Amino acid sequence: MGSNRGNNLSACGGLENGFVRTGYYLKSITVYPIKSCGGFSARSWPLSSNGLTHDRQWILRSLTGEILTQKKVPEMGFISTFIDLSQGILFVDSPSCKERLQITLESQVYEDAIEEIELYGQRYKVYSYDKETNAWFSEAIGRTCSLLRYSSFNQDFLLKKIKGAATCRDMNNKLNFANEAQFLLVSEESVSDLNRRLRSDVQKGISGRAIVKVSASRFRPNLVVSGGRPYVEDGWRYIRIGNKYFSSLGGCNRCQLINLTLNSGEVQKSNEPLATLASYRRVKGKILFGILLKYATIDGEQQQGGDSWLHVGQDIHPD
Repeated sequence: MGSNRGNNLSACGGLENGFVRTGYYLKSITVYPIKSCGGFSARSWPLSSNGLTHDRQWILRSLTGEILTQKKVPEMGFISTFIDLSQGILFVDSPSCKERLQITLESQVYEDAIEEIELYGQRYKVYSYDKETNAWFSEAIGRTCSLLRYSSFNQDFLLKKIKGAATCRDMNNKLNFANEAQFLLVSEESVSDLNRRLRSDVQKGISGRAIVKVSASRFRPNLVVSGGRPYVEDGWRYIRIGNKYFSSLGGCNRCQLINLTLNSGEVQKSNEPLATLASYRRVKGKILFGILLKYATIDGEQQQGGDSWLHVGQDIHPD
């Protein structure tokens, strides 16, 4: 992370100078198998060269070829997921569908089911699914769509950068369909500080409506850490979890998506918490909260995922 960004955050009250070397631990792990759909928490989860195994490995595509997200289709947030590694099955549920969908994790490769798509300035090879699977998701979100899966052929396929397209932050490492990086980390203490500021705004009359407490899950992190001071993660360049190293790619830029709440089958929108974050976390036009990580050794070389796992409760050591 660049020092200029850190100094700017310090000036606006968001950065703690220096950091404590001990006391941090991994509070939670969350996997989001289908991009923009609900995720699930795990006490332990394996790592791959792309990030958390199966994280954002599937996407939904519209009839016109657009990759769908909650920004345009908030109903995607009502789709819940869970992966049973022992059974090798992705379970998917939706309040709009009577039956639970089961998708095998084992890649069923058919030549006519592989195609190329463009996303975030890169080209990907993907698997497509049968009509029954696509009909299930179409019913779940109320519009015609199809399910696509990241193909193992991408391991040997050059992900070509598309000239003029918006690109992800981490161009040098393997990604599934995450926006910018393999991992997103959020601090429990930073979330608590945000909630304190939200309550303060209500008391001062700055906010015109009651504020519901924001949880870390609102930011869709893969990793939630605890044990430090608010925003100390801004200054981390590397962290070690167990014997695995992760390097920071900088802060995560936030958008209106964090203002969406899904309650009792209804999508509710407000101007919070983004408005409050903008009051003290804005840097060069970006509103930063949480940090983006890539899986790497301390010298920047990619680690081999292999049988490596992360475990809730592991100590975290910033370097």
